[in-house]
Amino acid sequence: MEIHYRGACKTHAPVCLNRPPGNAGGQAIVMFIVTATALLLSVLPENTNAQQAAPSIDRDTIRTGDTFQFHVHITGVETFDDMIYPDSADFGTDFVIRNMTVEPGPDGDQLTYLLQFFGIDNRSVPELHAGLIDGTDTLFLVIPETPFIYEERVDEEEAELRPLKPIFPFFRNWWPIILGIAILAALIGYLIYRYRDRLFTRPAPVQAPKEKPLPFQSPLKALLKELARIEHAHPRPEQNAKLFHTELGDAIRTYFEHTHNVPALESTTFELLQILESRRFDDEVIRLAGTLLQQADLVKFAKYKANESDCRDVIKHAHIFAERIAIIDRPKLEALRSRHKMQQKEKISEELRYDLG
Repeated sequence: MEIHYRGACKTHAPVCLNRPPGNAGGQAIVMFIVTATALLLSVLPENTNAQQAAPSIDRDTIRTGDTFQFHVHITGVETFDDMIYPDSADFGTDFVIRNMTVEPGPDGDQLTYLLQFFGIDNRSVPELHAGLIDGTDTLFLVIPETPFIYEERVDEEEAELRPLKPIFPFFRNWWPIILGIAILAALIGYLIYRYRDRLFTRPAPVQAPKEKPLPFQSPLKALLKELARIEHAHPRPEQNAKLFHTELGDAIRTYFEHTHNVPALESTTFELLQILESRRFDDEVIRLAGTLLQQADLVKFAKYKANESDCRDVIKHAHIFAERIAIIDRPKLEALRSRHKMQQKEKISEELRYDLG
């Protein structure tokens, strides 16, 4: 296991003994003891409490689309102030995090990731890094690469065609049967043509149920309604800060997804902010969104203990964010309203044409 430190390396100075000449046998015994002691010290670990990370997978064979648990047991981190665990950006595009839990214990933290695999030729979970925060310094603990066996969906042995059985010829006169079938088909066709008016009645046109046009659901009103619900549901948000920040972050992400067609719920905070900057969003909107989502990430993933003041500030920033987008996104919201109205008109016209046949 590797851990990277910044600073000078420790060195062991050689041991020198100056003895006056004397008994050669005694000097040999002393030199043997010194050499054995030096060798013993060189193989002992410098720090018995060194940080270690032991990864494991709950299964040996994984196929494309399978969901599995990835465990990491981290020890020797009790003296650090905080931990930053790997997120979806560290696992790469072949793995999607469905859930992540941290269970502290007397011998270290137990991380459990619920991962879903979408690769086709990958054979291991990549090497990861966990951040160890000590005051103003950050150390990085290496979580080694964890191999597994990749199994393809199609079994090549079963996919091979099996040999066909030999065809045995049968000699039979088929002409009487064919002639009888032709006469019977001609008779049935004549009867159907003769009594077609009695056999087939034209069904009456089916009237589709008329539905009222659906009202437009403004994403901004939905956001304000969700903020009010969160405040009402969490009168003391610092008591359940993780759930409070999770619901608040999801409300912000849902607004971007419904208004600007941005994959906000599936993206990390860093990826979402990059998308907003690439689409030239308002700088104040990006700043407020980054402040809200980054604090939510600290509470959810970095074990940050938010107090009452922190919770009041974050809900205040959420309302400022809503007031800002109400001004900036007004043309976008009007365009969504107009498009919804046009879609409802087209739906009513289609129902009218269906009723007229």
